[in-house]
Amino acid sequence: MQYLVYILFSAKLNRFYTGFTTNIFQRLEFHKNAKSNKFTSNAKDWKLYLEIECNTKEQALAVEQHIKRMKS
Repeated sequence: MQYLVYILFSAKLNRFYTGFTTNIFQRLEFHKNAKSNKFTSNAKDWKLYLEIECNTKEQALAVEQHIKRMKS
């Protein structure tokens, strides 16, 4: 199974969002149609900014956490 770490960008919010998935198309639709209690529901203009292929779930989680720590 292929894992992807992805970064989305919203021009409306001028913000990035980082996550991981096995299906980027399904995940992007989820973010565009997120329920009102989710962070990504604040904008409907999320665009895929970057995706990084990973071999394992553990690797994807490590990459995602590394990116999130870099932002802080």
